[in-house]
Amino acid sequence: MRITEVALEDIKSYEDRTVVPIEGGVTAILGENGAGKSTVQEAIGFALFDSLPFNNKEFVREGASSGTVEVTFEQDTQNGTDRYKVVRSVGRSKYGVHRYDPDADEWIDQDIDSKTQLVDWLCARFDVEDGDELSSLWSSSIGVPQTRFLSDFSQTPRNRKATFDALLNLDAYEESWETLKDVPDAIESRQQALRRDIDTLTGEVQGLPDERAEAESLADDIEEIEAGIERKTGELSEKEGEYEELEAVEEEIDRLDQEVDSLEGDINSTESNLGTAKEELAAAEEAQEKCEANREGHRRYEEARERQDELEKQEVERDALVADRDEQEDTIQAIEFEVEQLEEDLEELETAQETLEAREEAKERYEELDDRIESLKDREDDVDALEVEIEELAEQIESKEREIEAKEETIAEIEDEWEETTDPETLSEEINNREASRKQLESERERLEEQLDRLRDTDVDAPCPTCDRPLDEDHRSKTIEQREARIEEIETEREELAEELDALRERRATAREVKQRVDKIPVYREKIESLEGEIEDLRAEKEETEVELADLEDELSDLPDLEAEQDDLEEAYDEYQTAKFRVKEHADVPDELEAKRAELEEEQSALAEIEDELEQFEGLDEKLTEVKETLEETESAHQTYIKHEQQASQVEERQERVEDLESELADLETNLEETEAELEETKASFDEERFETLESDIEKLREELAGDRRSLEHKEENLAEVRETIEELEEKLEERQEKLQQVKELKADQQFADWVRENVREAGPKMREIITDRIGSRANELFRSIRGASAETLEWTSDYEIVVHDADVRKSFSTLSGGEKMAAALAVRLAILEQLASVGIAFLDEPTANLDRQKKRNLVTQLKQLDSFEQLTVISHDQTFDSMTDYTITIEKDRQTSEVSVN
Repeated sequence: MRITEVALEDIKSYEDRTVVPIEGGVTAILGENGAGKSTVQEAIGFALFDSLPFNNKEFVREGASSGTVEVTFEQDTQNGTDRYKVVRSVGRSKYGVHRYDPDADEWIDQDIDSKTQLVDWLCARFDVEDGDELSSLWSSSIGVPQTRFLSDFSQTPRNRKATFDALLNLDAYEESWETLKDVPDAIESRQQALRRDIDTLTGEVQGLPDERAEAESLADDIEEIEAGIERKTGELSEKEGEYEELEAVEEEIDRLDQEVDSLEGDINSTESNLGTAKEELAAAEEAQEKCEANREGHRRYEEARERQDELEKQEVERDALVADRDEQEDTIQAIEFEVEQLEEDLEELETAQETLEAREEAKERYEELDDRIESLKDREDDVDALEVEIEELAEQIESKEREIEAKEETIAEIEDEWEETTDPETLSEEINNREASRKQLESERERLEEQLDRLRDTDVDAPCPTCDRPLDEDHRSKTIEQREARIEEIETEREELAEELDALRERRATAREVKQRVDKIPVYREKIESLEGEIEDLRAEKEETEVELADLEDELSDLPDLEAEQDDLEEAYDEYQTAKFRVKEHADVPDELEAKRAELEEEQSALAEIEDELEQFEGLDEKLTEVKETLEETESAHQTYIKHEQQASQVEERQERVEDLESELADLETNLEETEAELEETKASFDEERFETLESDIEKLREELAGDRRSLEHKEENLAEVRETIEELEEKLEERQEKLQQVKELKADQQFADWVRENVREAGPKMREIITDRIGSRANELFRSIRGASAETLEWTSDYEIVVHDADVRKSFSTLSGGEKMAAALAVRLAILEQLASVGIAFLDEPTANLDRQKKRNLVTQLKQLDSFEQLTVISHDQTFDSMTDYTITIEKDRQTSEVSVN
């Protein structure tokens, strides 16, 4: 992975969109404290790893509502190199990922618009499980904050274990041991439950043999009943066949009896119908004679009736025209009234138009005054608000002035304390000189003790081991006495040096604390400068607010005069509004009046046409009277004709009816004789005694079969129940065998779970020793290269403690000097990063604190040799890195805004 660009907008001290390009190799981001260097690292952690060491609101530039971070990076895949741009905002919900398409030369949106989707995408891209692991990867490994760079190693052993176990993923062993804690108990509980189930099943399956014997007995009974049913069914079938033949004969006799009765009834009915038909024929012939006598009177009546219908239609048409005439006269009267009303409205319209012209100027002045008064009244509340704002600004200025005064007093106290304090480096040199003197005295003592041993062991007259002269007792005694005296002097000097070293170390510790406070002075001065700038802005804002308040009060003083002038114009304004309403109300009157006058002419013309049409109906009433007289004269003849007309028309039809009934009667009498003869013959062939015997036998067989079938059904139901019980018991027997096998398997699983759990827990410390040994070995190489001291070695113990060995002196991390601590922490951090460098990038925030120029150069040399990283970025206020690294980005802050330049 390689980050190619970081873009910031309204983030902390970055205002307009600021682009920070990042190259491969070792990059230095340089700038004074507070310039905005660390913001670049924080932005990458926020966008790509969902990690921010403070509240999101603190990440937004002061005065802005939201800010945006864009990070562009490349990642190698099996298909080549993918290029992505991740966009994330603070202060509003904006998330996005875009992939660069080199063929189309454009960025393609990946449809990610929520934090959850973005974090899931990043986890998949960086091969981590979840958002917590993603954030931890940044804060504990890739981009460790400056505050944690040393503090992680200064923790208690227990806290160090929690920090670095999680970082190296060794906490998984303890977590696995805890996770597996309940497994053996759960398996034992399962075994006990299975054993209870087995006991229950054993009791339930004991009745299986009895159930099987019962099933066999029921099956034999069913077979015997089925054989009896088959035999009786055959016998029943034979008797039912014979019975059905006799039953058919009996049914034929009944049919013939019914047919004889039916024919006798039909003959009686036909004879009755024939008499009625002859009577109806005589009546029709009499009606025919009456119709002939009244035919002429009926004809005259029909003609008069047709003439009456025609005249009545004319009467209806005439009456309709009369109604139209009356309605037309009403319409004309209504239109004449509307014309009069419109003429009055026209006069009112003309008067209102004259009023509008006369009051136009007064109306415009009134509205102008109304707007001005309303505007001023709206701003009356602004006076109180502006006064409150001025008071608040004054309080803020006073508060910031007090804060500046407090910080200046703090700076003065620190400077006074520093003047009375010796530089820690000077004290370190004195300590080193005294430690060197102690080592020289130690070497001299060892040399003298060796000489004493040789003097005591050398024979008389042999060469002296110290001066090569012949050795006698006197020389030996004097030489031994001199050496012993010198050894005593050395012990005394060493004790004095030890006391001096303790005092110097205590002074150096105190001096370092003072030095740390001195190092914070630029921060205090920067804050003072910032506060002074804020005070200037607040004073300017207060002056502007005071001017605005004065202007507003001047404007409000005119309000009474404006309201009085408006009151004088109110009557004219009301007249104008009334006239405006009238003009609008009667705007269409001229056109409506013209239209109504034209409509009146049209309606008057239509009335004349109706009166012309009525002239053609003169004499209609006289004609209707004449027709009514004719109808009265011929009414009696017409009614007689109508009364007998239908009956007279049926003479021929009724004659045919009489002839048909006479023929039908003869046929019925012949059919009756033939049916009676067939009935006598059928009765002679029927055996009634045999028919009754068969009926009784069939009924008995059917009852026996019904009983056998009920018995069979009962036996089959019992057999089904027994077989179902057998099936259930066999399933339980099989279930019992399965549970016995499960108990056997669970016992083996329980033994295996106990073995796995213990081995998992034991593996954690062993893996910690292996990993810390490997990382510690690599860290030692880096530490010695950075320090440039071959006598010093670094050890990273299995409880994550950093120990430095200087010759025979073992020094824990807490006793190291500032430079030694930084070099040791850097070495271990870099070694860990190499171990975890799957992402291939790392950020070091102020890693060179307390390192001299040569050690800084050694550090950069080592960084360039770390092949596991494609990008290493050093963030520092030390400008000496400009000449040491491959690539340099300088960040400067001007008027609270960070600016970026690239070298």
